[in-house]
Amino acid sequence: MSSLNEPVLNIIVIGFHHKKGCQVEHCYPELVPGRPTELPAAWRHLPALALPDGSHNYLSDTIFFNLPGLSEPAHTVYGISCFRQIPVEQVVQKTEDMTRSSVQKSVCVICRAPLFGRLAVKLELVVRAWFLQGDFAQTKLLEDAYKHLNSCPVQLDQILEGLSVQRLVENWRHKALLLFKLLLLRRKVLIYGAPAGALSAALLTLLSLLPRCLDHGLTNAANITLSRPLSPIPVTDNKTADNMNNCSEALSEPYVNGTNQTDELTPKETGNMLEEKDRVSRQSFDETILTDVVDRQDLSTGREKCHSIGEKYKTQKTLVEAQQSPTMARDMSVDGLYNLTGQIDQAECGFPLPLFQDGYLCLPYLSLQYLDLLSDPAVQGFVVGASNVLFKQKRQLFDVLVELNEMRIETGDMVLRRQLALGTEDLRFADHVVRHGSTQGDAWIRDQFSSYLIYLLRTSLLPEGSREIDSYNAQFMSAFKATPAYQRWLESTNNGEIEAFSNLAPVHPFSGQLSVADMKLKFAHTMSTTEGGRKVTAAVASTGRAVATTSRAVGGALSQARGALSGWWSALTAPAPLEANDNPPSDAEDAAELHADAAELHADPAENAADLLDDNRRPDRPDPPDKSIEDTTTNIGKIQVI
Repeated sequence: MSSLNEPVLNIIVIGFHHKKGCQVEHCYPELVPGRPTELPAAWRHLPALALPDGSHNYLSDTIFFNLPGLSEPAHTVYGISCFRQIPVEQVVQKTEDMTRSSVQKSVCVICRAPLFGRLAVKLELVVRAWFLQGDFAQTKLLEDAYKHLNSCPVQLDQILEGLSVQRLVENWRHKALLLFKLLLLRRKVLIYGAPAGALSAALLTLLSLLPRCLDHGLTNAANITLSRPLSPIPVTDNKTADNMNNCSEALSEPYVNGTNQTDELTPKETGNMLEEKDRVSRQSFDETILTDVVDRQDLSTGREKCHSIGEKYKTQKTLVEAQQSPTMARDMSVDGLYNLTGQIDQAECGFPLPLFQDGYLCLPYLSLQYLDLLSDPAVQGFVVGASNVLFKQKRQLFDVLVELNEMRIETGDMVLRRQLALGTEDLRFADHVVRHGSTQGDAWIRDQFSSYLIYLLRTSLLPEGSREIDSYNAQFMSAFKATPAYQRWLESTNNGEIEAFSNLAPVHPFSGQLSVADMKLKFAHTMSTTEGGRKVTAAVASTGRAVATTSRAVGGALSQARGALSGWWSALTAPAPLEANDNPPSDAEDAAELHADAAELHADPAENAADLLDDNRRPDRPDPPDKSIEDTTTNIGKIQVI
């Protein structure tokens, strides 16, 4: 197991001055000889990263960010900043610049490896002890912490500590796969949320689903040669705008608009965040786009595809035992997918994928000073985190907006929506991860996504037009194969000539014949992702509350009828949990269940409502949808995704 010696490069203290703003107060070791309070030009905006926008609203937080290296400009260094805010009365040695009621400072550690979660825990303890001293001029504690952190070798397997993909799957559920596939397309993705600490941690957690990405794939994630200097405040004149337009035309970048990207925002623009563009973007995820384009074709040809796959591979004599039964459509066991790919060496498969190269940036957090960085013609794409609302206003800068707090994904690109539509096989895989992820833990979830990516790459080697590619969405596969990252992967693996791939059938691991369970899963996914489905769900919830209020006047009959309707609705929109043997119900059982539910609704309402009400009081029956939405912590009802 490899280890890293002396991982910490510098420890820097950032303070907030009421007139000068964020500034460096101490640096150990010194970055500029003889000037412990100065930073090199490449890191001149580090204070704004260490004390993020809106930090005055929080007592403490920990932020993660990336910076270009100084000694090795082609490599990225990683920052962990822990800030605290205390009342000025708790400061023992006050200075003249302490004119406010509170004092806010940040201690930032710059390290050579992305040990975000590992170092964050230790840094928080150091900062807490330093603040308890009450004398910020005494920095010996910080210097001792620097020496201690470098005295102990760090194991590289500790990079994933503190990044809970289990919580990510619980929050986003099936949409976690959509975010995962979005990373592979190398588009311009802005992840917006607050506070900045939770935002940057969520972005890194999503990246950890990509095999070997955090420990080996971020080397060039913050390195790029800009076509113009990076300025603190975006200012442009006519000449600069013309030059930027000429550069964008020469690079064939239809998404870059230099004239509009650096315009100053008026008070009206900054105050109205949800104008017509937001409204159109939220309402444009129509179910006809998500279902008719991809899934209608899957529904009509699903059985034919499964038979053609079997006929194609049953005549081959070199297939191993795993290939003879290559799919898991009816094997939903916990270890089923891992048994197919668990022995494959990830490094041999070309992991990590070279995503964050060639002008594609990964920055867990950006402050407002870096706004014009995103509009530079040299930036081909990015996935960045931001907590300042001004980033959202510059919609021409990004292709996709992911709002963490509201659990929503927005894009105005019609082609991208079709590329990210999840088919039946993808929904089966996502449902498998959601069902078992809460009990199996982070390592198991990462293994599932790693296996999914291995099968995706294996299937991508098939000729264009192969039916097996449709399981991953043919439009997504075409876009993925056109990225520079995929071309680099082909070069590094000799056009996919990988020995481990010879034992894998080029199919989706969850391919198989359609069933009633798939229809229920598709229906639940449509209800949570389309505008029409969200309106129906909201109408059912509001109707349930209205019925509960009216039932006091008309007796208990309406409440009983409401329980019957809610029980039937939850049966359709939420997949039933697996039994202890992990065997899914058969098609006949699913059809019988749906038939019985429909019969209950068409029978005598009062009689059946009373029976269902008694059933709903049992501890093994789920709550009605409106109650579960109010009680759940993941707030699934808010998820709005393409």
